[in-house]
Amino acid sequence: MTIRFVSVVGGDTGLLDAALTHYRGLGVESFHVVRHTESFADPDFQRSLEVVARHGVAFATVHQGPWDEDLNGYLIRAQMRRHPDDWWVVADLDEFQVYDRPLTEVVDACEAGGYDYVKGALLDRVAADGGLVALKPDEPVWTQYPLAGLVTLRLPGAGSSKVTLARGDVRLHLGQHGADTGRPMPAEDAFPQVHHFKWNDSVLPRLVQRERAYSSGDWHLTYPDTVDESRRMLRHLEANGGRIDVTAPELSLRRCGSDYADYEPWPELVPLLKTIR
Repeated sequence: MTIRFVSVVGGDTGLLDAALTHYRGLGVESFHVVRHTESFADPDFQRSLEVVARHGVAFATVHQGPWDEDLNGYLIRAQMRRHPDDWWVVADLDEFQVYDRPLTEVVDACEAGGYDYVKGALLDRVAADGGLVALKPDEPVWTQYPLAGLVTLRLPGAGSSKVTLARGDVRLHLGQHGADTGRPMPAEDAFPQVHHFKWNDSVLPRLVQRERAYSSGDWHLTYPDTVDESRRMLRHLEANGGRIDVTAPELSLRRCGSDYADYEPWPELVPLLKTIR
C-alpha cells in the first residue's frame, strides 16, 4: 500500500515549497502534483519547476489553458484513477492537513473498518492583526499566520467540509467537499483539521479576478454561489480596511500552532462542522 498526494497548482505557487515539506512529513510516499498554467511564459511557471525539483519530484502533468470551475476536480480525478487501490491525500495547495495520530494509523483504521474516505473541515489561518500579509519563505507558515478560526465558513459562507484522504476509486465532489461514492469514516473516529493558508497578500487580487471572470463568463461557472461568496468576502475586506476582523466572535479565532491539540475550541466545534457541506 502506498500513500499518495495529489494537488493542482495554479497561478499562486508561494506555498508550494511549504506544502511539499508538510506532506512529506506526514508520511506521503508519492507526489502527484499537477501544474495548471494559462501561459508557459509566466515567470512563476519556471520558478515552480525549480521548487518541485528541489524536493526530488516533478509535476505529474502540466495543463496549459484557461481555468474553469470543473478543471481542478477533473485533473485530480485523472491522477487518482491511475492507482485506484491506493490511499490518496487530497488537498489544495493552501490546505495543510493535521491529524490526531500518524497518517498510517488513520489508513489502517479505515481498512479495518471498511471505510473508503475521511472527512475533516477547514481551519483558516490568519495573521495576528488580520492583515493579508505576504508569505516569508524563510519563516514557518504557522508562525506567520498564528490565528486559527472559521473565516471561510462565516464570512464568504463557503463550504468548509473537506475530504482529506480517500481510496483512488472514490469519486469526489467539486472542491473535495464530499464524495459521490464510498463509505466515510465516522467523524467520531477521525476528523482532521485542514489548516487553510489562503489569507495572504495574493488573495485579494485572486478574489477580484474570480468575481469578474465568473460574472463575465470568461470562466465557466457551474455553481452560482461561487460569485456571491467572493462578493461577500470582498465586502468584508472593504469594510475593515483590507483586513479580516479578528475581533469578530463568530470567527472563533484563537492562537494556534501546528499540532492537532493546539486549537482549543476544536472538540466543541466538531459536532457542527461535521454536518456542514
